[in-house]
Formats: sequence, C-alpha cells, structure tokens
Amino acid sequence: MTDKTTGSNPQINKLFRMNHSIILPLLPFFFLLHELEEILMVCPWIKKNSTAMHRRFPKFKPVIRKMEQMTTLKFAAIATEEFLIVSACTIVSIQTGNPAAWYCCLTAFGIHLIAHVAQFIVWRGYIPAITSTALCLPYCIWAIHETAPILSLNEQLFYTVLGTLLGGLNLIAMHMIMHRKPQS
Repeated sequence: MTDKTTGSNPQINKLFRMNHSIILPLLPFFFLLHELEEILMVCPWIKKNSTAMHRRFPKFKPVIRKMEQMTTLKFAAIATEEFLIVSACTIVSIQTGNPAAWYCCLTAFGIHLIAHVAQFIVWRGYIPAITSTALCLPYCIWAIHETAPILSLNEQLFYTVLGTLLGGLNLIAMHMIMHRKPQS
C-alpha cells in the first residue's frame, strides 16, 4: 500500500518523517555556509588571479571578463536569492512530507559542489568555495543516501535533472540581471 504524500510504502514514509526533521533543515545551513565562503572570497580571488586565468584559459576570456565585473554586493544578491529558494523548497518539503522540491535543490547543490572539485583539480590550487565544498559534499552524499528509499530511481533522476536545469536557468537569469547596464 502506498502513502499519498510520498508515493512510497508506509514504513519508508515513517522513516522519512523520523529523519526529515534532521536531514532536510540542514540543506539551507550547508548551502548558506558554502555561499558565505563564496561571497567573502570570490571577488578578491578573481582580482588576484585574473591575469593567470586569462593566460591559462584564453578560450574563456568572455566568462573571465564577466567574473571580473562581479562585485561582492552583486554576488551576495545572487546568493541571497538562491538561499531563499533553497529555504522555501525545504520548508515546502517539510510541511507537505513530500521531498521532491528539497531533493531538486539538494542534488543541484551536490552537482554544483562537484563542479567546484573539478575546478579545484583544473586550477591545481585553492579556489573560493573549496573549503566549504569539503564540508558540504559529505552532507549531500549522506542526505541522498538517506532519502534513496523514499524515491524511485526514475524520480531521483527526474528531480536531479529538473533541479539542475532550474538552478542553472536561475543562475543565468540572476547573472544577466546583475550585469544589466542601468538605464539612463
């Protein structure tokens, strides 16, 4: 027999209710921790390393130029908007007992962290957010593992793709807004 809130059987849903009071609220905490490191470190790091980035990655010159235009205030605005989305999705999932919205954010965040690991490997040195990535990635792995019995493999894949696409589109939109020239 399935439960209407999660579509899983009642025993798994009981497990979700017991663990969700711990697992779900941790996502905004870890997300905020990661974003704070980025807010504090990205702009000074870009200023210090932009010449080396242009030299090492000439094909990415347009992206690097956009990064050079980013201010800490603009970066903080983007991070705040993303944090509000992650928090809202977490609250919705806690209130409804349906982990879908939270899982979309969790997996998108996990993929974002894996991208930072790849950047760290390519750069071969410190990049902003690698310290918090080392703290946040274990949480993401644990949370995905703990929620695996609640969602089918198809649901896990669907919510991962959906969360990553929506998160990516939101990030692009926010960067476009932040880089928009003021109208005179």
